[in-house]
Amino acid sequence: MWDDLVRSLARYPTVVLTVLDGAGYPFSIRCVPRPDPAGRVFAVDVPGYVGARAGPAGLLGHVHDDDLWNMSNVVAYGELERDGDGWGFRARRTVEGAGPRNSLRTQLRPRGSARRYIRRHDLEWPEVPWDRLHTIYVEAQR
Repeated sequence: MWDDLVRSLARYPTVVLTVLDGAGYPFSIRCVPRPDPAGRVFAVDVPGYVGARAGPAGLLGHVHDDDLWNMSNVVAYGELERDGDGWGFRARRTVEGAGPRNSLRTQLRPRGSARRYIRRHDLEWPEVPWDRLHTIYVEAQR
């Protein structure tokens, strides 16, 4: 996994690092992870104002063109660790991007995508207040 993730992240000029702040809320920043092969950790710069704490974290790298094609992405789940004077991200699991085919399927068949999501997460189909939405739409048009 390590070598594949190093190669994948190298495709992106920056990635988004999501960490927990001092109050336990997610906080996302752009960064350039620097691989440390010996420790199998990525050194990351986390500004002090974030108030980051060690714990669950994630890295997201993604790019696409202006038409949302030629898309690629990778997500790494892991932990943010304090490393001396700095921070390190240790990946535990990665997910290579869905790419345009799955994205296009989701956009062209939204009902099926929603149905699969609801089933996978054991949710109830939501009631949509169409009358209220129509009223909002009419008011917005004025």
